[in-house]
Amino acid sequence: KEELYNSFLAKLGKNIQVDIYFHHFKLNVFNKLISDNVGGYNYYVIMPANLNGTENIISRLPHDKVYILDQIHPELLHYPSIHQNFKKDIYNGLQVVLNQIQRYKKAILLYNQDKEPKGILDGFNLFCEDRDIKHEVIIDLETKKISKGELYILLDDRSLIKMIKRIKEKRFLLAKDIGIISYNDTLLKEVVEGGITTISTNFKLMGQRLAEMILANEFVQVENPNSVAVRNSL
Repeated sequence: KEELYNSFLAKLGKNIQVDIYFHHFKLNVFNKLISDNVGGYNYYVIMPANLNGTENIISRLPHDKVYILDQIHPELLHYPSIHQNFKKDIYNGLQVVLNQIQRYKKAILLYNQDKEPKGILDGFNLFCEDRDIKHEVIIDLETKKISKGELYILLDDRSLIKMIKRIKEKRFLLAKDIGIISYNDTLLKEVVEGGITTISTNFKLMGQRLAEMILANEFVQVENPNSVAVRNSL
């Protein structure tokens, strides 16, 4: 999400200092970071990810100084935000490439419930059920035996590289024997293996819009746009 950060900084201008802290999807780390920085900043941009129980922790911060980014939870709707609608985005994104998906025997989502938005899981399952597509959800690639006719939806870059390596080891052909759809577009995915099909939000726009909200002191909830880049992995 480097593109998000760069566009955010560029829109804010040079005279504003931004510090970044990582909670690593751990609630205790999230709690400590908030507690240690109460009163330390003019504004707080919070990415709660899929952590449960963040509302009471965030409530320690001044309400009018908090902005929620990327994932939004029902209990945080009283804060301004710019976020993704993960359930709708993956459903609509898969619909764009329905014809290609139907060439495969099964669609497989690699999903880590500790890190990934639940909306992606819900949207994937709903799409496959609505379109009568055989599907499966797996938690890792290490124990999965890949077979011809499978389409994989991969949510992180490490899994994408592992899958490409396994396809080569099996001497399978990408887009003929195995299909891949990746989440979140990058420059790498435009070129690797002739291009990887992606479903992705517009991170550049997300960063710009977030900066605009802070500079104008806007209290709005904005759903960031999402698009599909169809490339040679389907």
